[in-house]
Amino acid sequence: MKQNLFRNQDGSIREILDNIEGISYKNSPLDFFILLARYKFAMRFLRKNHNVIDVGCGHGLGTIFLSKYCKSITGVDLDKDLISENINNNKKIRNVSFQESNILSPDKKLLNKFDALVSMDVIEHFNSKDITKVIRNYFKLLNKKGFAVIGTPNLNSRKYASKRRLDTHEYEFTHDDFEKKLKKIFKNVFVFSMTDEIVSTSFPKMSWYLMAICTK
Repeated sequence: MKQNLFRNQDGSIREILDNIEGISYKNSPLDFFILLARYKFAMRFLRKNHNVIDVGCGHGLGTIFLSKYCKSITGVDLDKDLISENINNNKKIRNVSFQESNILSPDKKLLNKFDALVSMDVIEHFNSKDITKVIRNYFKLLNKKGFAVIGTPNLNSRKYASKRRLDTHEYEFTHDDFEKKLKKIFKNVFVFSMTDEIVSTSFPKMSWYLMAICTK
């Protein structure tokens, strides 16, 4: 996996209000809010009694967004310095916590704990050999009645992709491939098409992004 999405060339952490998942608000405000719209979609399924985990939380902007609609939320990321910055920046938000964790080997204390899992723009950063393991660990983080909302770019839009996307995404999915791989682990899988903020069940080959709701 690439480790430089949230860092400057000298290795320092970029300012929290400057970018989300590598997209700069100052340079591309539309793309910045498109990314947050994906968390807005996930928010619709959360309830005030839910304990939630945001896997691959990055700067935690999506984590903070979702915190307003659930009982508690834990943002996890494998970047230790990024997690430290998130903790320092969000100490006053009582129902939010951040923890260093790698989805390939999640902390055992997190297993079977959460009512809902959200993971946006994460799974495509792993190679094809690790995809099933990532999905299996998503499953393991959820309690018996838990569900997951997982978002990833559509492979069919890759020919229009930015250099940043081409350089950092190791594996991307078609609609059918995404659904097939998720169904190997989850009992029920519903895959939607998403372009900008519009979510639908039509024309998956033409959509920019894929959004899956998965239940155990």
